[in-house]
Amino acid sequence: MSLYRPAVAIPVYSVLAGVGIATTGVRLWVRTRVARVALGLDDLFVVLGGIVAAACTAMQYYNAIHGSGGEATDSSTRTNAAVAAHKIDWAMIVIEKPAFGFVKLSILFFYGRIFDVWPSFRRINSVMICIAVVWMIGFTVADVLLCGAHPELNWAVDQTVSRKKCGQKGILLLSFAVTSVATDWVLLVLPLFYIGHLQMSMRKKLSSGFVFFLGMASTTASILRLIFLSIALPTGRLEFAYLPPAKEKTPLVLQVFNPTFWVMVELWLGIWAANLPPCSPLLRGLHPYQLLSRLYRRTTSRLSSEPSASKERV
Repeated sequence: MSLYRPAVAIPVYSVLAGVGIATTGVRLWVRTRVARVALGLDDLFVVLGGIVAAACTAMQYYNAIHGSGGEATDSSTRTNAAVAAHKIDWAMIVIEKPAFGFVKLSILFFYGRIFDVWPSFRRINSVMICIAVVWMIGFTVADVLLCGAHPELNWAVDQTVSRKKCGQKGILLLSFAVTSVATDWVLLVLPLFYIGHLQMSMRKKLSSGFVFFLGMASTTASILRLIFLSIALPTGRLEFAYLPPAKEKTPLVLQVFNPTFWVMVELWLGIWAANLPPCSPLLRGLHPYQLLSRLYRRTTSRLSSEPSASKERV
């Protein structure tokens, strides 16, 4: 608990949210004032993701002060703190799904602006968009209906009833984490196959690919959460009516990592990563962004002519 006390968590959340909101504003300014093109679905989804992420941040401010700060609670925890923690944890579990889904959709629609000259990319990208939508809606509905027609069981003080009448919360959390990491990797790797087919030097290919790999920081946070959930699930820590082990020592990973904290890090870093490539026209003086800036201005303005090298079919 001491690692994630309010004096640490709140400033970190504030910095993550502040940079995320600022980069979103810069993104919209670049689109309308610098590139001078109409806003698209990629911009809409990143704004929606930022709104939900801001709501998550506000809830975690309250949870850090009045709840458990994301730490597991049990029957020995103060009742008020336990109820507040359970309510916020359930709300976070539900609304984080649309937040992550919106960020993934924003990235996929942005890819479509740059790489849609390849029919194979359009097909793959369309499939990934459908998967992201189904993934987002499916997990959101599953979380809302976890306790059927009695959502109040999610934050009941006596969660022994919840354990009997609700679904397997731990398995649902782990399933979401696994599929989130899997889709993140697809988003990271997908553009690299097409950058490799552009007619340019290897140095430029590597530098342009580096821009997309900036999303690795968000994926790393996602992997940390997955590791935590994989270890916590067998101990029962993720289920209703969790009780700390009487004699068995809690694994070090469960003592060190707070999954709620890393969800917030993962979410805001994802928004950073989604906003950075569209802001590249402001950074075209820096070599890693030069190619992406040219591609961005050329494709978003929908010029009729394309470089012959970019029209190669995969």
